[in-house]
Amino acid sequence: MSAPPSHFEYHGDHPARPHDRALRVRWQKSEDRCAKVRVREHTCMCLRPAYELCTAGGLWFVRRFTGKDLEIVVESAWMSARAARTLWMRIMTGQAR
Repeated sequence: MSAPPSHFEYHGDHPARPHDRALRVRWQKSEDRCAKVRVREHTCMCLRPAYELCTAGGLWFVRRFTGKDLEIVVESAWMSARAARTLWMRIMTGQAR
């Protein structure tokens, strides 16, 4: 059996280019608040920035990866599942950046 594709080989969804009036997300330094984080959805890693919709400790947040090797990691505020899914859809449709 062959090995599963690496995170960088998966070509997932691409977010739309942000609109001129897109909501500016307040990104903050990613901190290890929980031992386990579950990635619920993610964008294709071939484009910068790349995003992950995550959940941990009963809260949800979005991670943003930038830099040549996606080494710069920031995250949104931690929030309810409903608010995080709304933010995710805004990012995916170009209504937030």
